[in-house]
Amino acid sequence: MKVLLTGLIVFSLIYAVEMQTDGYLTVNSHPFGLKIYLEGEFIGLTPIQNFKLAPGSYSVSLFSSDTIEQKYWNLANAGVCGKLSALSELSKAGAGTQQVEIQPNHSSEVFFSLQKVNRAPTRLKLGTTCCVGTGFSLAFILGYLVAISASVR
Repeated sequence: MKVLLTGLIVFSLIYAVEMQTDGYLTVNSHPFGLKIYLEGEFIGLTPIQNFKLAPGSYSVSLFSSDTIEQKYWNLANAGVCGKLSALSELSKAGAGTQQVEIQPNHSSEVFFSLQKVNRAPTRLKLGTTCCVGTGFSLAFILGYLVAISASVR
């Protein structure tokens, strides 16, 4: 009985270890042929089909970790124009990076649109311009209201 129970426990442990298998990552893009980096390391050109990975959370990007680190360095150390350029490039890196969760025995898919990534700096500029423009507009309106209230007294 003791041998049978021990055998059953060993079999259960072996079976449990075998159940924890890898998952797969598929990366597509428009256009095809974009460089793909997994956790900052180059893994190939799109399309990438069924890239085997251990279960977990991963960062998939169109940009190497060296490129991103260089942009952060420029943001911290460059002059005003260099900082603006780095901020623009980092907005591309943000748009060209996705987190993916790999599950055992499952395939996860990521899609990148180069057009969307290239438009990210434009969206950043529009957002900044709108914020600055709104600030000036509010300041103008507030100044106008103060001037009117001062003239009424």
